[in-house]
Amino acid sequence: MMNDARARPDKLGVLGGMGPLATVDFLGKLIALTPALNDTDHIPVVVTSEPQIPTRVRGISDNDPASPLPALLARRDFLVGAGAGAIAMPCNTAHYWYKELAKDLEIPFLHIVDAVIAALVSGGHEGAKIGLIGTRATVEGRLYEDPLTQHGFNCHVADAATTANLVVPGIALVKEYRVNEAKPLLRQAVERLLDGGAKRVILGCTELPVGLDMDEPWVADHCIDPTGALAQACVDWAMAARQKAKL
Repeated sequence: MMNDARARPDKLGVLGGMGPLATVDFLGKLIALTPALNDTDHIPVVVTSEPQIPTRVRGISDNDPASPLPALLARRDFLVGAGAGAIAMPCNTAHYWYKELAKDLEIPFLHIVDAVIAALVSGGHEGAKIGLIGTRATVEGRLYEDPLTQHGFNCHVADAATTANLVVPGIALVKEYRVNEAKPLLRQAVERLLDGGAKRVILGCTELPVGLDMDEPWVADHCIDPTGALAQACVDWAMAARQKAKL
């Protein structure tokens, strides 16, 4: 039995803080999804939550020279140095820099879009029309649209007015911890995509599952939660790492 937690092969690194509430939401879902009977069954986690990482939205959409990439790389390296056996980043927009973050990395960097696609497939939604709401940067960067199309899904992205008038203000309210005020805006955005024929709507910003509350039956029935999907991918990785190491 391996007793040194620093050397455990199932230790997960979480590159968080984007935003802080979304990171806490991810950690809660990671714990809820882990098949544990007591404390020692849970996944060892090292978290870096740095809300001061430069904004991801401006770095993509407005050609801002203050790219968040150097800060993201520094936090990634911190996690590696802390003994992480894999890294997850509960922020959709920051995956714009995924290739740079995963390059030359000797441990897995779990991708949130891959996790969502796996959740869609396991849910029997192959080939379905899937809606997407998210930040303007996520939409413009085609973070979800291209991979979904490549996997045979019909991706229906929220129009510019829905994003500007409902989604972006809703995300801002969540960041201000005004979740109850965000909920009606975000639900209206989801309803517009459902009315347009989407079978499920991806909540493509990690503030969105917080604002809508995935525990509500209507939300759970109509939405795909990337935070939960990423947490499940992390649990699957950790369980496989344990089995391989015979922990």
